[in-house]
Amino acid sequence: LRTGRVVPIVSNRAIFDRMLGGYESFLASYARYVKYPFGQTADSLVSVVKYHKHRPRENPLTDQAVKFDYLNFVKNHLYRLAKSQGLDQDTLNGAAAEMDQISASEFANRLGYPLFAGQEDPLLRLANLPFKTILTTSPFAFVEDALRRAGKDPRTEVCRWTKDLTDTIPTVIDDHYRPSDREPLVYHLLGMDRYVDSLVLSEDDYLDYLGNLCQGQGYQSADYMPALVRKAFSDDLIVLGFRLDSWAFRVLYAGLIKRSGKARDRGVCEIQLPDSEEERVYLQDYVEREAKFQVFWGTLEQYA
Repeated sequence: LRTGRVVPIVSNRAIFDRMLGGYESFLASYARYVKYPFGQTADSLVSVVKYHKHRPRENPLTDQAVKFDYLNFVKNHLYRLAKSQGLDQDTLNGAAAEMDQISASEFANRLGYPLFAGQEDPLLRLANLPFKTILTTSPFAFVEDALRRAGKDPRTEVCRWTKDLTDTIPTVIDDHYRPSDREPLVYHLLGMDRYVDSLVLSEDDYLDYLGNLCQGQGYQSADYMPALVRKAFSDDLIVLGFRLDSWAFRVLYAGLIKRSGKARDRGVCEIQLPDSEEERVYLQDYVEREAKFQVFWGTLEQYA
């Protein structure tokens, strides 16, 4: 950490649990919204998105429409959350008036989110450490908010995982930029809300993403991931807040971590799972033997 060779990877689930009222409650609410037919308990966001996209309707939803609709639901979720927490009506009305013109992250800022709970807040603890690069699977800019609160000037970059994204989304990485403690790079691995098409949301998205990133690896002109980000996966990693059975972790591990070629211990994987003895024995053995991670069983707050 002192030499700047530790890279944290913060999950979208951890961001939801800490900043957006809890991932499980959000997922249950989204499942009700799309009329998910398999009860109130959905197993993953990917399965709910898959149902929403493919269920019979007069006008089928395009990939872009599904992503727009998802982000709009996130905004409405934030609005309801802020209202339930007693935010004044003038602020709510002001944010609602801008809802269609701004990203979900900007809409959250209008409502006073993210709410940081003093210097003990886990995101602020991470932001105050000398990380040069922070990777995240969250499409929201809350990591950047924490870094700015810590007095830093982060640069935001999104993975441009298709040719169309490469042609339309500008990069902040130039020949002279080197991530530093004061000017860290925040890299959004699975897209960002300000670029709707960049979101990796559906099962098809994950498969295309994995194929594209593996296909161009090692060839600078064809690689969809910048060299300095690709190199970060060879550093020690702290993987925070993932379920091992999630699409996000599977793609992250199979497509990026495992292919980095690093065979020695990679760091710490903080597992976010309902704790049971059977799961703990099996998964700890798998992660330590196969993925070469130490395992910490607990929440993001406990680890931080």
